[in-house]
Amino acid sequence: MTYSISLKIKPETYLCFESIYQKLNAGETESQSKALGENLADIACEILDQVFGQLARLNKTGDNESEKIIQQIRETTQKYMPWSVSFFGNDRLKPMVNYLYERFYDQNGQHFMNYPIDTALAAELLGCVDQMKEGNDQCVSPALKAFTQVVDTGVTHLVREPKKMLKCNVVVDKTLNGVINLTTQLGYKRFDKLGKIYDAPAMSQYFDHFMLFLNQKPIPKN
Repeated sequence: MTYSISLKIKPETYLCFESIYQKLNAGETESQSKALGENLADIACEILDQVFGQLARLNKTGDNESEKIIQQIRETTQKYMPWSVSFFGNDRLKPMVNYLYERFYDQNGQHFMNYPIDTALAAELLGCVDQMKEGNDQCVSPALKAFTQVVDTGVTHLVREPKKMLKCNVVVDKTLNGVINLTTQLGYKRFDKLGKIYDAPAMSQYFDHFMLFLNQKPIPKN
């Protein structure tokens, strides 16, 4: 069994990315860095809102901390994503864009971005979710730990690996690593705190939402 996480991307956002991809591979000389930076920020924010924004809205206890953290991550992404690619010419951007293009697929007219996750990790998460639905509070912490690993796998496939392809200089690389570490740790610490606030039945609604993104079938190719 193979597992992956699939995330919807708005048609207009995908078409913008595809246009940049086509231009870079056609040898376009006009710089695509500005358009690409803005597009990547849009993609990142769509993924953020899709997964974590809904989780915050599902909360009915009046706790706004999750929404504040999501907004902070969103603002940081919108600032640094365009900045991160603004230094590069089309030739330097092309390998990264080609890599990201392979992470997309179409299904029934909808565009998705996906990344693979380890089978054992997926099985662990699914097992914990089943136990939480039965009211087992002992599974909340390991479920959040597995969930954090799934999310971090996505950060690696969709952010860290593409960043490596840019071959940034030391200053830019250090800055981006700091931004990535800051934003991910904000989220991961929040996940850990949620596990101390909510019991299994309350947490299961968060995971019911996230399980919608989990695929247990091979991903169709473009």
